[in-house]
Amino acid sequence: MVHVLARIVARVRAGRDAIPNCPRWDTHEKVWGPPLPHLIQRLYGGQPQVFDPSTVRAWLNRTAERAGLVDVDGQPVRFTPHDFRRSFTTDVVNAGLPIHIAAAILGHGDLDTTRGYTAVYPDEVIRAYQAFIAHRRRMRPIAEYREPTETEWTEFEQHFALRDVAYGKCERPYGSCCIHEHACVRCPMLRPLPSRLPLLREVETSLVERIAEAEDRVWLGEVKGLQATLEALRGKTARLEQLAATGVTDAAQSWPVGIPDNPDDCYPDVVAAGSLAAVLQVVTAESGTMLGCR
Repeated sequence: MVHVLARIVARVRAGRDAIPNCPRWDTHEKVWGPPLPHLIQRLYGGQPQVFDPSTVRAWLNRTAERAGLVDVDGQPVRFTPHDFRRSFTTDVVNAGLPIHIAAAILGHGDLDTTRGYTAVYPDEVIRAYQAFIAHRRRMRPIAEYREPTETEWTEFEQHFALRDVAYGKCERPYGSCCIHEHACVRCPMLRPLPSRLPLLREVETSLVERIAEAEDRVWLGEVKGLQATLEALRGKTARLEQLAATGVTDAAQSWPVGIPDNPDDCYPDVVAAGSLAAVLQVVTAESGTMLGCR
């Protein structure tokens, strides 16, 4: 299809440096559009003119009739110009063109529109996935695919045990250190739980009192630090109150973005197979993070 498009462009340019601009009659809006470099155009009366859609449809149907193309019921196949737009999109996306590039070519502002244009077949999905995994594994050092030691497995389990903190759950990625030195209230990785709202309000009251004391003693550095903590705390409290008002509870499955309490829930098939190496391969080699188990 790219070859066909190139031939069309060469024909329309006819030796010129660029495709001539010409207006197009919009059959739906009943107005003339601005002059644009339309591909499906011809010279009419010495001026470039866009082909009428009915003319193109007639060409397609005559071509199908001459080729003897029939449907399953024996009737001649009928084509529209839009059918070729869809088939072009399916071909280029299945051939490896990123879908956002295809969307730009088609003039789509929403990727979901482009996805509706593509016919994705199960065998192609499987092949693409297998090729992606093979490519990623070739990029990783072979040492990362060894069997983990008992010490590594113990550390892996302990990471999730340390997620429970006073105000909720710590969501920092597996294998990363606490960059805030356990100052959880300020940390953006803290997911406060609805049951901890009373505790958060107590902490807020305490912070207000401590700020007042620091101001009285002119501990300006302390005031600034406490105010930053109070601002972060109030932001988390406000967000938590909004969620609690919609019925969200401490249970992970009730959250808009669920975060499993049990890391096994993230990879049930792999864990059921009893292969820790497979778990760590997915976690460290394939993604570098815990994916859904952040």
